[in-house]
Amino acid sequence: MKKNKYNFIIASITAVLVMIILILFLLYYFRSSSEDLVPGPKVVIDHDGGADDAMAIFMALQYQKYFNGNQVIALTTTHGNVNEPQVFNNTQKILNIADRRDVLIYRGSEYPLVKGVESDYYFGMDGLGDSESEFLEYEPIAAQSNSAALALIEMSKKYEGEIYNAPEFNAEMDVEAYSILLQNSKPDIVTLIPYSQVYSSHNISREWRVSILGSIPSELIRALNVFEQKSIVQSEDWTLLDPVAMGIVLNGTQIVEDWRYTHNTITLCERRGTNTNNFTSTEYFNSKIIYKVKEEPYKKLLIDIFSADLK
Repeated sequence: MKKNKYNFIIASITAVLVMIILILFLLYYFRSSSEDLVPGPKVVIDHDGGADDAMAIFMALQYQKYFNGNQVIALTTTHGNVNEPQVFNNTQKILNIADRRDVLIYRGSEYPLVKGVESDYYFGMDGLGDSESEFLEYEPIAAQSNSAALALIEMSKKYEGEIYNAPEFNAEMDVEAYSILLQNSKPDIVTLIPYSQVYSSHNISREWRVSILGSIPSELIRALNVFEQKSIVQSEDWTLLDPVAMGIVLNGTQIVEDWRYTHNTITLCERRGTNTNNFTSTEYFNSKIIYKVKEEPYKKLLIDIFSADLK
C-alpha cells in the first residue's frame, strides 16, 4: 500500500534542512531488494547530538537487537544541542559504543532557515557531558556522500509504503521551518509530542534515574551516566523528551494514554514562536498530538531495554 508518499517527502525535506531535535521515520517495507539486509520496517533518526539523543538511539538499537524491533538503517545530523560538526563526532562515538558501525550517517543542516536560538549547552559543551576524556578512542565512521535531505528522498523511494512519523520538534530553534512543516502535514503523517504534556504526565525523579536505571551494570548505561553528568545535577526531576519519543515509536500502545487530533500552528513575526492548538476544527486537523504518557510502562520499557545485555 502506498500512502501519502509525497506529503512525507515534503515534510521530511523541510525538517532535515532545519532544526529537529529528534524525528523518527518508520518506512514500511513492501518490495524486496538484494540490498536490504532485513525485510520489515526501517528507522531513520535525525538528531542533534545530545545525551538525550544518545539514549534514544541506544533504545532503538537495543530494541532491534533483543526485541525483534525495527531495523535502524541511518542516522542524520543537524545543529541544536551543539553545532553540527560536533553532532557528527558524537554520532560516531554513539555508534561505536553501541557496536553498530554499520548504521549509515548522513550529515544535515548547520543553520536554521532564518534565525534560531543559542544552545544552552544543557548536556555540556560537547553535548555528551563533556566526556571527551572518558571516550578518547573510537573508530571513525565516514559520512555518506549524500546530504541528509537527499538521503531521505532516496530512502522514501526505496522503502515505499505507509509512513509513520513521530517527531519531537524544538520549534523555537527554527520557527519558520516548523511553520512550513505544519502547512504540509496531515494527522496520519505527523505526530507531535509536546514537552509540557510529557512533563506533566511522567515527571520521573532524578533519584529513580540515578539509583534504579543508572545502577544497571551495562556498558550503555555506564556511557549514559557519563553523558548526563552535567545535566542530571540541575534538577530533582528527570524528564528527557527524546527517549519518550523513541519509547512511543517502539511501544506506543503501552506508553501512550491519551492523544488528540489538532490543528497546530505557530506564530511568525511579532509574536514569533507562539504555538497554538485548535482541537475543535475537525476539517483542518493537520497533526496528532500526544496528550498523556504512562509513567510506569515507560520506566519498565527503559529497564527492559537497558537490562537486555545482561541476560
